Parts: sequence; C-alpha cells; structure tokens
Amino acid sequence: MKKIAAFLLASLLAVTVCAGQRLADVHPGFPCDGVAQVEERLGSVEVAVPGSNGIRQYRGTEGGAEVTVVYHCEQGRLAEQEIIFKRPTRSEIYGIANEQSKELVKHLGEPLHDGLNLGAWSKLMFGFLGADLDYLTSVVVWGRAKEDVMLLIREIEGDRWEVVISQGSSKVEYILNS
Repeated sequence: MKKIAAFLLASLLAVTVCAGQRLADVHPGFPCDGVAQVEERLGSVEVAVPGSNGIRQYRGTEGGAEVTVVYHCEQGRLAEQEIIFKRPTRSEIYGIANEQSKELVKHLGEPLHDGLNLGAWSKLMFGFLGADLDYLTSVVVWGRAKEDVMLLIREIEGDRWEVVISQGSSKVEYILNS
C-alpha cells in the first residue's frame, strides 16, 4: 500500500515540473512528431490541431499553474516554443515570473540579463544610454542566440498580464535595448 501511495505521489509531482524541464525535454530542432508524446506525459491537452501553419497548442500545468504551450514547427522540426502564464493582476504575474526565473536559474545557470532584479545603478545607466527601461525591467535573458531561453512579462487585453517563457524566439528587441 505504501508503494502505491508513493507511486501516485510521484506521478502527481512529475506533472508539476517547472518550465526549465519542459525546455530541456523539447528544444529547437526537436522533431515535432514527438511533441504530442511529451505533452501527453506531462498531462497536457491539445487545444489547437496542427495545421499547415506549423503551430501546435496545448493547455497544461507548470509548477501547479495553468499554462498554454505553443510550438512553432518548420519542416517537421521545432523552431520556437512558448510557455504562457496568464493572470488578472500585475502582482500575481510578477510572483509567477520570479518563481519561474528562480527555477530556470537552477536548470540554466545565471542569466545574461535579469530585469526582474535590476539594480538602481543599472537602471540609471540603461536610462542614461536611452534604453527602454519598461522593457529591460520585464525581461530575463539567458543568452543572445535564438535558441537561448527568455522570460518576458507583458500586459495584454487591458488589465490582464502574462509571462512568456520562450526558446527559439528572436532576441533583437533585447539586443537593441541593452
């Protein structure tokens, strides 16, 4: 009986992984045919049937929070992955962003740029140089290459907020602002 209870508990915990684990399992270049098995294993449900545009969308959980996971495929291979958390308030979304950022640091190491923890002097310097401080204080970047991971907080639909953790997305906006 104890073994069964331990197995059930371990199964529940396996579903609530952080974004870092999903990003490690499915990364740019991964065969898009394998995405469905990974998402099924994580307990996600497909919400958008793959079409000619190469986009697959799933609803699942990350760290116990509901997320939408979007895969952009090109020529049968993953080009970009986005893990999206949506919340009605800014404070909730910053809580999720800080939690996910800490978990990503465990998997990826220290970020190249951590806008969530940007010091006063860094803000002053970036502002003096003409950078977009609203953008730079809402992004965490683990590298400048397209395959590197990026976390971005943004306001959507008026008073709603989202955190997007992406891999395979362009870092041009970050590069231009830093």
